Amino acid sequence: MALSRLLPASRRSVLPAFQQARAIWNVSLPVLGGPGGAQITKYHIVKPGKDNVEYDDFLLALPERDHLASFTKEVPLFIRYLKVVTDQEERPEAFAAFLERAKTGLVVESDVYITTEELLALMWKNGYSDSERNAVQFTFPADYKFHYPELSVMFDIAEDDTYKFCMRTRMETSHIGELDHSKVKREGLIRDHWLIFGTGLFIFKSFPFFNYYFGIKVFGTSMWCYTMWSVLNRFISKTCRRNEYMAAQKTAQDVMEGEDAIITSMRRFANDAKCVEYLKTFRDDTESKMIDYRKALVVKMQHDLTERATKQLQAIASFEASMGSAMQELVVREAASSFKEKFPGDKAMQDQAFSAATKMLAGTELKAGEDPVAKHFADAFGSLQGVDLSSVKGSATGTLAERVAFAQQSKETEFQQSFMVTAAEAEEVKSLAVKAKAGSDYDFSKLPADAAARLDALYTSINNKVGYSLPENLGTKPIKATSDGVANAYVDKVNANLSALDAKLREARLKSFVSAF
Repeated sequence: MALSRLLPASRRSVLPAFQQARAIWNVSLPVLGGPGGAQITKYHIVKPGKDNVEYDDFLLALPERDHLASFTKEVPLFIRYLKVVTDQEERPEAFAAFLERAKTGLVVESDVYITTEELLALMWKNGYSDSERNAVQFTFPADYKFHYPELSVMFDIAEDDTYKFCMRTRMETSHIGELDHSKVKREGLIRDHWLIFGTGLFIFKSFPFFNYYFGIKVFGTSMWCYTMWSVLNRFISKTCRRNEYMAAQKTAQDVMEGEDAIITSMRRFANDAKCVEYLKTFRDDTESKMIDYRKALVVKMQHDLTERATKQLQAIASFEASMGSAMQELVVREAASSFKEKFPGDKAMQDQAFSAATKMLAGTELKAGEDPVAKHFADAFGSLQGVDLSSVKGSATGTLAERVAFAQQSKETEFQQSFMVTAAEAEEVKSLAVKAKAGSDYDFSKLPADAAARLDALYTSINNKVGYSLPENLGTKPIKATSDGVANAYVDKVNANLSALDAKLREARLKSFVSAF
């Protein structure tokens, strides 16, 4: 009864594929879409085209086991179900062996199987409980195919028996299955074709009208064409189907990329509907933001000015501290230098030093003034007391006071150059201002390029000296041009206004600068 129910179902499964056979060129079957396209078997039943696969009725062909086409089957669902079954039946070694076999995929003959419905019918016939049949029915989909290695480990039956049972089941339904073309193809095809040609030519050579032209040209050429078609038809079919499939995939990819590009373009205009709402409040928002911008600009200028002045005062304090420590070191160094210069030419100092050394060797305590070295340094340091170094004329080779005065005056000159505006700089600014004078005002565009650059350099260096800071520009950048000609006209106008404001700001800075001199 189970086979009688399965037979109509299998016939019904073949009927739609048969009805969808190709009618004209370039009309593909969606249900059989793949790299191999659709293959019409010798029984005029459509099957998926596969490389090195030949279809035949198992009941008529009676294929051997090595004639069947095989494939690699992924069985993650079956492994999870088998784990539960083997744990309940205490067969862990069977599960471990199957798991090791199917680790990289289960290699099985593609058409040696039974369906889920056939398995449920067999379980019902053999007295399995409803819970066991429900476990199979609710775990596996209706179109799942149980191949013979799965049935063998599932029911603990030898694989040879499950193989024979699955093959018998498929044969009883006249299943058209996959065979290995390299194993079932006809051998010696070219030899047979030309044997037929030679035999036919030998037999019919004496027949009327079977002359040289017909026997060699017509019959021979026809046999050659038939031989080439028999040899190359699978290769040509495979190439055409593969190219058709790849073209379809490329077209589908292009369509998807086009749709993505359209969606991306549409997203750019997603907020266009809000433009009118934004324009209604544009003036109020701009006025309020301009007030905040002016306030922020003033605060930023104040912060920059304070920071610049603070850094300059710190630099001055650091310079004065370094100058004080340098003066102390200079006093000691110059006193030692003056002693080295005086001692070789002073006979009295040499005698006094010899006498002091003798007394020290004898263990006699020296009195104040008997040691010429200590006396020289004491006299040198004493000569600085009460001396106004600013009124002393400095000399690099004079007395200690003159040497210290010379070093202090050098430091003061360096301080003036670093932190004060020199007379030469002031005169140079005045001379440049005279060149730019235009009546009671100034026109700095009249200055040559080198004079204008020099005035900018003086502005920067003098302000850095005194720790003063003003913004040199508006802090804006030119707007880039667009692809819209009307918009570009507006952009050019805005950029021109920005350039004019920068020039106006520079004029105001330089006027304020030269007016201070």
